[in-house]
Amino acid sequence: MPDLTDSLPNGLTKRDLKMVGVSFGSQYIVTVHQTKEGLWTVSLKFEGQDEPHTIETARGDMKVWRNVVSAITFVQENCKLASDVFVEVSGWKLARAQQ
Repeated sequence: MPDLTDSLPNGLTKRDLKMVGVSFGSQYIVTVHQTKEGLWTVSLKFEGQDEPHTIETARGDMKVWRNVVSAITFVQENCKLASDVFVEVSGWKLARAQQ
């Protein structure tokens, strides 16, 4: 079976996330990162790939959130099938409890 992750763009939109859930099931990890500016970004890393895929707006800009709660809410709503979810802040790595 061909590796479908090779055909994904580096940046994923909310629309792309729907395809990811259907195509890859729980074979990806989501990380919410805090930037140097104090904003929050979300990235997905697929099994067998080294580079993560960031979440982008429909216009192609990296999607950022002003507060961590909004970023986590986005992940809860759009990445329900992720195998793991992490929040990285100031050297800490927090994980979602296993269900």
